[in-house]
Amino acid sequence: MYVALLLNRRTVRFDSVKKRRALLEIFRHREPRLLITGQTVSGFGDGIANVALTLLVLDTTHSVSRLAVFAAARMVPTVAFLLIGGAIVDRFSRRLLLLLSDLSRALLTAALVAFIVSGTLQFWELLVFAVLFGTFDAVFMPAISALTPEIVPEDLLNAMNAVRPLSSSFVGNMLGPAVGGLLAAWSTSFALSVDCATFFVSAGALILMHATPKPPSSDEANMFHEIRVGLRYVRKNAWIWTTLVGVSLPNAILFVPTSVLLPFYLVHDLHSHKFVVGLLFAAFGLAGTFGALYAGSMKTPRHRIRVMWSVWTFGAASALTMGFATHTWEVFIMPIVSAPTMYIGNVIWESMIQSEVPRELLGRVASVDWFVSLGISPIGLVLAGALSSRFGVQRYFVVAGLICLIPGILILISRKVNAIDAHREPSELTQTSEPGSVLSTPLEGPPPD
Repeated sequence: MYVALLLNRRTVRFDSVKKRRALLEIFRHREPRLLITGQTVSGFGDGIANVALTLLVLDTTHSVSRLAVFAAARMVPTVAFLLIGGAIVDRFSRRLLLLLSDLSRALLTAALVAFIVSGTLQFWELLVFAVLFGTFDAVFMPAISALTPEIVPEDLLNAMNAVRPLSSSFVGNMLGPAVGGLLAAWSTSFALSVDCATFFVSAGALILMHATPKPPSSDEANMFHEIRVGLRYVRKNAWIWTTLVGVSLPNAILFVPTSVLLPFYLVHDLHSHKFVVGLLFAAFGLAGTFGALYAGSMKTPRHRIRVMWSVWTFGAASALTMGFATHTWEVFIMPIVSAPTMYIGNVIWESMIQSEVPRELLGRVASVDWFVSLGISPIGLVLAGALSSRFGVQRYFVVAGLICLIPGILILISRKVNAIDAHREPSELTQTSEPGSVLSTPLEGPPPD
């Protein structure tokens, strides 16, 4: 018996070491290494562009509502075409679709730079750019989610789903915005040119990857029928659709508008320097980096839904700190608190989706994920801009923060939503299922609703 206990302790220690090394283990595999490298460089450009475009619109319009409309213009086509994008992702090579998306967005950014340099750029042209950019996002987002389990071993999914946000957080949300604030203060066109170049680097990394096969073909030629199949799968699994509906409200009225309201509050209410806007995005990235680091090495929780929603709800509560934010450093509290909670919850969620959903449905389920969770965000952006203009940014954040606590509390106490974790045994947490398999749960029968 002593020997058995000793072996058990050694196994626990080995599993712990393996978890800590999982982040490094990812880079021993060629395909994930290329994907991460390309996306990291592209994320750096995105961080620069986010600051540059925000300041460009503010300098052009001096209006928080116009800035909200610009952000919504990018999200509307993304949401509108996500379901079609997901069906496309389940029909064609995910790698080729990512390559097409990167090249198309590089050309769009180059065209925007040309308009800026010519001195003829108008607000409506910025809106056209946002709409076209968002259209290609509708393919990119489900494609990268569906490609991940094709190139990553099952036991490294958690690590991969942490490395991706880790690289995007550290480089794209921290270094990129910090550099973007400096470059945009000097030249917006140059800042966006750097972003354009990073898309080509990402495309090069995708070209170097081995070709990936098309997903298993469906007997049904009608794409809209395939979309309905994805919707039915989501609907019959309560843990999926309730989470998607639950996050749609915080995304719409709190987290998505943050990228608009906080920069406006800093520049126009606190009269902070433009560079501080870059630092704000960078602070979010730095905090998110720590969250992603922890998420990549943490043990899969037994009660995944409850842990995920606990950290998300805590992140939403951080919006209440804006009620007393009258100095620049106080504005930084919300992104520093919400970023790590967002990343930790997202890693649990992505790994759960990729482990539980059949491989041939991943693209469509991922597109439904994005479609529902971001579906009302364009409306939320416009509404947030209008309400903040009338009642003030601080009051808006306090009310929105209180409202966003409701979905988390309801899901945390719901037995039906948490039923998928009810029969998980501790031994399951270190075991892996077959790639693309669906674990047996009581929710896989006919739709309960």
